[in-house]
Amino acid sequence: MKIFLLRSLNYIAWSYAYIGLLYALYFIYFIVVPNYREQNQLSNTVYLIFNIVFLYFFSQGYLNMILTTFGSMSNSNEKKTDRYCDTCLDYTRERSHHCYLCRTCIPTQDHHCFFVGTCIGKHNQLNFLLMLFHLICAHLIGYGFVCNYLWNELGGFHFVTFLKIFLFNIGYVVGFVKTKWEAFICLHHYLVYFDIGFISSLFYHMMKRSLNGQTYYEEKKKILRKKQNFSQIFGSNKLILIFPFVRP
Repeated sequence: MKIFLLRSLNYIAWSYAYIGLLYALYFIYFIVVPNYREQNQLSNTVYLIFNIVFLYFFSQGYLNMILTTFGSMSNSNEKKTDRYCDTCLDYTRERSHHCYLCRTCIPTQDHHCFFVGTCIGKHNQLNFLLMLFHLICAHLIGYGFVCNYLWNELGGFHFVTFLKIFLFNIGYVVGFVKTKWEAFICLHHYLVYFDIGFISSLFYHMMKRSLNGQTYYEEKKKILRKKQNFSQIFGSNKLILIFPFVRP
């Protein structure tokens, strides 16, 4: 029963991540941009710059999310050892752990990420870190573009508006948030703040463990490993976080 619930959560979170990002594009280009055009608040120059910068980071983040989810473990250069997995009925790589959701042993497993629907390990750590970095940038740029619209829909940048955003569910019930549209806009604010905070925290902790050469389990158990530098994690190309679609 526990495995069934976890697999159900895996599909729900995976769908939220993939569909949610596509919905963000719809919200920006079919709701916010037409409103800016109607109010004459968007110049062609600003719109062009936004498209170039935002779509680059968004596409990089989405591409690396796909590569994280569907990346093959065959590219792991760790050789199999004499460690035997009773579930896989096969010898496994060193520091690997069996994941009952992925139904296989994951080399140097850090954790199972429900939002990408797979385990993060040696084979997809790079893509996962790149995904997090670019999605943080895309969220910040996207929110910077739509924030004026979101705040205006709630009556402007005021303390009362903050209360509406963070208490929108209760506020709608008691009448503090007056319409379904206001509650809908409050939900958008809340989700953006949550996503930025969650992804930033995850990126920080993943980078910290990666630089320390540890997995989540090893960090929790205080098992020390040989530290890594930037090049060992991302490859020799130091512009990999910025330069379009480069690979080590």
